[in-house]
Amino acid sequence: MPAELRPAATVLLLRDTPEGPEVWLMERNRAVGFMGAAWVFPGGRVDPGDELLPARHAWDDGIPRAFRAAAARELHEEAGVRLGGEEEAYDLDGLVPWSHWVTPEIEPRRYDTWFFVAALPAGQDARIDGQEAVAGAWLRPADALERHAAGALPLAPPTLRTLTELLAYADVAAAVGARRACPPICPRFTKVEDDTVWVLLPGDPDYPSDAPVEPPTRFPFAVGRWWAR
Repeated sequence: MPAELRPAATVLLLRDTPEGPEVWLMERNRAVGFMGAAWVFPGGRVDPGDELLPARHAWDDGIPRAFRAAAARELHEEAGVRLGGEEEAYDLDGLVPWSHWVTPEIEPRRYDTWFFVAALPAGQDARIDGQEAVAGAWLRPADALERHAAGALPLAPPTLRTLTELLAYADVAAAVGARRACPPICPRFTKVEDDTVWVLLPGDPDYPSDAPVEPPTRFPFAVGRWWAR
């Protein structure tokens, strides 16, 4: 019987630099049970009280309000960034849907996760909480991918794919204004002849789907890390 899906939210926090947009990434504490030691975007589970968090604005796009509220809360707790400034209410209008990932049924912990993109508010900067995250860095997506390929920045397939998607945007405004389609992405694990583990996404030649995603759609695990293919 598949494990129950837990609602969760993640934020791609972006800022502009003369060399192009950067995204905030954090190294998760090795003691954390899920994705320990991996570099991830701020985020976490939706709490029961998230639906009641005060908010100045919200989008009417069918995504339950609690996902955006959780994204704003987790961004504040894990990265010290408050959407809407130091006021009591969060500005959920600053969170734009980016993608929707669903953990495969084979996993013992499963999450129904909405990824949102947001611009770093003026006058604020990100930091780590020192508990769930033990390190953090602003990185251009291309630099993060280069470090990952060198074995210095462990990334899971959703993060790896998201950074690849960010390469297409020249600045924060373009990324926030992309208004992307967000069909659910439920990866599928498989093994090839040499027993290499692959993660396939909907639309891959070996994973037909009515809701395909653009390439890359396959991620083999080799030499200690995931690769996009």
